[in-house]
Amino acid sequence: MRFRVFHRTRYVYRAAVRDSYNEVRLRPVTDDKSRLEFFLLNVKPPARLQHFRDNWLNYVHYFDIQEPHTDLTIESQATINTTNPYKEGKPLGVPFEALKSGVDEMIAPFLGDSRYVAVTPEVWRLGIDIRNDCNDVFETAEAVMHHIYREWSYSPSTTTASTHMNEVLQQKQGVCQDFAHLMIGICRSLGIPARYVSGYLYNGPESHLRGTQASHAWCEVFVPGKGWFGLDPTNDTLADERHILIATGRDYQDAAPVSGHFDGPPGATAALQVELEVQRLDA
Repeated sequence: MRFRVFHRTRYVYRAAVRDSYNEVRLRPVTDDKSRLEFFLLNVKPPARLQHFRDNWLNYVHYFDIQEPHTDLTIESQATINTTNPYKEGKPLGVPFEALKSGVDEMIAPFLGDSRYVAVTPEVWRLGIDIRNDCNDVFETAEAVMHHIYREWSYSPSTTTASTHMNEVLQQKQGVCQDFAHLMIGICRSLGIPARYVSGYLYNGPESHLRGTQASHAWCEVFVPGKGWFGLDPTNDTLADERHILIATGRDYQDAAPVSGHFDGPPGATAALQVELEVQRLDA
């Protein structure tokens, strides 16, 4: 599928702020599953954009605005071609025993605790119940996805960007970010490497998908000998060509589309406005 993406993030401050430093992960990934044709990033007030690759190989733009300002707008435009990672089928047939020798030092960080994910006895017991007697890595990950979709309620505005997986576990409600964290925690408790994915989701004219109004989030699991494969617990679907990948990490903190800080007077809080359009070009 071929898409055009327009994404605008705007912060309106109650009072003038300054010395604003920001990191932006908005450039779609180019790999064997997708090809980026065009990307443009604009910032208002104007700022010099620089970039680097972070620890997880995400493409990160960063900029700072020293002068006082009451409004910050970040706009990105992209054209990208995606293919279905599952066009040759699901990566079935890999037993749990393969995880003992098939995980190297690059994969190990996706097995333990992180900022918003905790591998606790409670989540391990839940994982064991979901796994049952299954010995297939990907089949078990699919079972985790199905369980979250069935048992948790999609409830916008009930959580925030800083909500921990443990809170989602107890409340049994949340949004795409929360369900991704929960699935990551359950998979890690079973010894399956799992990582957080930030991106976009195309909702076609006949689709009824959740989480398409802004940046979307899902989970990828590592299958030894096969690679990383995405699953979307918010919509109970495999992450296919409709999913546009931007950044990955241990959890939201590593892959947040926009993060930063600023100096300002007390009460200089920001109102956030997000506008997103994902248009299919080859329909």
